[in-house]
Amino acid sequence: MKRVLFDSDVVIDVLAQRQPFFPTSVLALNTVAQGRVEGYVSGHAVTNIFYIFASCQLGSETTRELLTRLLLKLKVASVTDAVVRQALSSPITDFEDAVTSAAAIASGVELIVTRNTSDFQSSPVEAMSPDMFLTTLSL
Repeated sequence: MKRVLFDSDVVIDVLAQRQPFFPTSVLALNTVAQGRVEGYVSGHAVTNIFYIFASCQLGSETTRELLTRLLLKLKVASVTDAVVRQALSSPITDFEDAVTSAAAIASGVELIVTRNTSDFQSSPVEAMSPDMFLTTLSL
């Protein structure tokens, strides 16, 4: 089964029902619940998502419940010392994206699903948009 890491932008699209991205992002993320792929999210994305939702929208307890439900389906790609050091030496200029890429490598992920594919051009792990991801699964 293909191992796929969902970037924080896709997860936030779903959790916040952010338009116009929600429909495609939710279909992409639902491939995990359908058993079509093994889904991951990076550890630092989880903390960022918690901060965004707890401080701005839902509060701490509701955000914890939301993330607990999300992580019933997704595994967490660890952000370790080695991952951070690899990200620091990465050609990817956006450090958060470099950490995402390094966490994907360390977890043996084959694909990163993100709306910001251009940020991952230097990543050894292929990145594609939710639309393209869904198209490739249909082939």
